[in-house]
Amino acid sequence: MIRYARIDNNLVSNVFICSDSEIINMPGYNIKVTEQTRNAVVGGTYDFGNAKFIDPKPYESWILDEDFNWVSPVGPNPEPLTKLWDEDSQVWADR
Repeated sequence: MIRYARIDNNLVSNVFICSDSEIINMPGYNIKVTEQTRNAVVGGTYDFGNAKFIDPKPYESWILDEDFNWVSPVGPNPEPLTKLWDEDSQVWADR
């Protein structure tokens, strides 16, 4: 069985498992989820130009990097991941 994502207006509306032979009978526009396309999650988008699934944007200030991951404008969460993102001040703040 293979994972597929249903795309409606570039948004992932459903992720489901079926065989390649069954997908022909499934309604809508469905794209196979592969290692190359990245993982699909409901609420995410599909970039047709790059053939990549993109997770929902976690914060308005975050930007998409070259690997199609959302990153904060000030860099990654400090190790060992003890901070939470504060969108108002745009800093990693203590939990």
